[in-house]
Amino acid sequence: SHVDFNLLNVDVQGYEMHVYKGAIETLKNINWILTEVNFAELYSGCAKFKEIDEFLREQGFVMKTGIDTGCGWGDAFYERQKTSGTVGVMP
Repeated sequence: SHVDFNLLNVDVQGYEMHVYKGAIETLKNINWILTEVNFAELYSGCAKFKEIDEFLREQGFVMKTGIDTGCGWGDAFYERQKTSGTVGVMP
C-alpha cells in the first residue's frame, strides 16, 4: 500500500530530475524527501538546486533543511506541505 512509503531518498549522481519527473504519481504518496542537490554542473546536464527546488515545490514540498558541502553539491530535506488535498499521511 502507498502508506508503506513515506520517505524517498534520491542520490543518483546528477540524475535526480529524471527520477522526480518519472515518479509524479509516487510523489503523491511521499511525505519526506532526502535528495542530493548540485550547485555546479558536476555531472553533464545535471539539474541544479534551483530547478529541483522549484519542481519539488510544484509537487507540494518545502525544503526544511539542507547542507552545502562547498564542493558544488549538497543534500536537502523536503517535507510535504500539510494541505486538505494531500494524499500522503502526515503524523
